[in-house]
Amino acid sequence: MEIWSDSANRLAALREVTLVAPDESATREAIIDSSRAHAGRSLVKFSGIDSPEQLRDLQNWTIEIPESEARELGEDEYFLHDLAGLTLFDSDGRERGLVKEAYEGGGGVLLSVAGPNGEFEVPFAAEICVAIDLAAKRITVNLPEGLDDLDHVAD
Repeated sequence: MEIWSDSANRLAALREVTLVAPDESATREAIIDSSRAHAGRSLVKFSGIDSPEQLRDLQNWTIEIPESEARELGEDEYFLHDLAGLTLFDSDGRERGLVKEAYEGGGGVLLSVAGPNGEFEVPFAAEICVAIDLAAKRITVNLPEGLDDLDHVAD
C-alpha cells in the first residue's frame, strides 16, 4: 500500500479506519490489527481479511482516517481533500474555476480545475498559489498566461 502521509509509520498509531473503493462508490469500515513500514510502503493487516482473495478485492482501495485522528497542520500546510471545492481566482480577482481535486503528480501536487474553457491543472506551488482561505473556500493564484485555455494556444 502506498503512503499518502508524511510518515510511513502513521498507520501504526491507528486502529479504526475506512477503506474507500478506487472510484469512491463503496466504503468499508476496517480494524487495523498491525502495520509496519517497509521500503517506503506500509504493510497492513486488517482484522477479518485473511485470504488472498479478500485482499485482492481491496486492491487499489485507500485508507481514510477520522478527522479527529489527523495530525495538526503547520502554517501553509493543507490536506489535499481540503483544497477540493475551492473557487480559484486570478490575482486580478477574476473567478477562473472550481478546484475539483488536488492530487500528487509527478513533480508535486496539482489542482484539477473546472473552468469556463474546460478543465486545466495548476501546480500547487507557493509562487503560483499565493493566497488560500479555506473558510471562504477561495484560492488566489498568479495564473501563468494561457494555462486555463491550452486548447486555444496559437501554433
